[in-house]
Formats: sequence, C-alpha cells, structure tokens
Amino acid sequence: MQSLIIALAIAFGGYWLLRQFVATPASQAAGFMRKAGGVALLAVAGFLTFRGAFSAAVPIFIVGLGLLGQSGLFPGGFPWGQKTAGQRSRVATSLLAMELDHDSGRMDGQVLAGPYKGRLLSALGNDELKAFHRQCTAVNDQSRALFEAWLDRSKAGWREAWQAGPRVTGAAPSAVMSRAEALAVLGLKEGASADEIRHAHRRLMKEFHPDRGGSDYLAAKINQAKDVLL
Repeated sequence: MQSLIIALAIAFGGYWLLRQFVATPASQAAGFMRKAGGVALLAVAGFLTFRGAFSAAVPIFIVGLGLLGQSGLFPGGFPWGQKTAGQRSRVATSLLAMELDHDSGRMDGQVLAGPYKGRLLSALGNDELKAFHRQCTAVNDQSRALFEAWLDRSKAGWREAWQAGPRVTGAAPSAVMSRAEALAVLGLKEGASADEIRHAHRRLMKEFHPDRGGSDYLAAKINQAKDVLL
C-alpha cells in the first residue's frame, strides 16, 4: 500500500512539474529545471530516510539544497552553470543599442538616432514602433534585423498586424568585430577565461538560436563574438 501511495505521489508530482515547465518562459526554463531537480532530490532523500538509508540520503539531501540555493556549502546554488549577477549582453547598430539582462532574460533597446533618440523601445507606442521600423528599414546596416529580433521577442504577432514584409533571415554580422564589442555581446569583462567565454556563448545560443525561435542576426553576432575571443 505504501508503495502505491508513493508511486501515485511521484506520478502526480511529475505531471504537475511538466505543466509548470510548459508554462515557463524560455528565458526562465533553466532556473525552473534547477529548482525542480532540487525538489526531486529532496523527495528522494526523504524517501531514503523513511526507508532507513540515512547514509545515502544525506549527500542527496545536500545536493538538493544546493540546487535550490539553500546549502551552507553553496548558499547561492552550485558555482557551475551560474550567471554572474547583473550580467548584460549588448549589441549596437547605428540606430539602436540592445541589451539583454542575463538574470531576468529581459531584452530592451535604446534608440540612438532620429526622432526617438534616447527613448527605450519598451516606452514607444505602436505607431512610434511602426515609424521606427520604417526608419530602420531605410538605413543600410543591421538596425532592422536587430529591431525585428526585439519585436519577435516582445510583440507577438506584430508582423501580421503590421502587414510587414518577410523576416530578415541569414543576416550576416559586421565584417569586423573588436574585442571590446565581442565582450559586450557575450556580457563578459576583460580577462574572461576560455571556459567563461564558451559558457556565455552556449547560454546565449539557447536563447537566440533560430531553431528555437530566436534571431538569425543575434545568433550570428554571438557566434562571431566567440570566434573573436577564442
């Protein structure tokens, strides 16, 4: 009877976690999986304790707390796979400077030229965004591709609503990228190790890979930044 109750509890818990994962934004999925893993390990530790297997339960319990960021050994969670607090990636064109906050996954941009200079994209109204899109389209650089990456992420259905043209695909990065720009794209500081560069690249590609609904342009910039730094 006890085994049946435990099996039902595991099945119900797994179903609930699956529903929560499906409803979780992509930018928060990694954090959700880490916490879900921590809860699962605590449950396993509790089961082993109930069965009297204390020696096996203790390390599993500690690992579970570490994933939840509650371990005395790792108060902020395990050091591997962590983001640096306040870390931001930055990509800029002649008209737009875009930033991604690694902690929240929020992306926003500041207009650098034209009638909306100095304003954030998130503060522009629908008509202003349309006008800025026309401005980006008229400029012979990657401003349109960068702006549309933000629209795809922040304004679902904008292309159909505006009756815009086809998506800009295969957008190539600029021919030359400086080391400072590459560090800004990956959200790193001077002196970052090769492992830190690869980790930042992998994390950002999970966000922006075209196969996951991301941006061709931003994926190309992220790949170029890694190539410059390694």
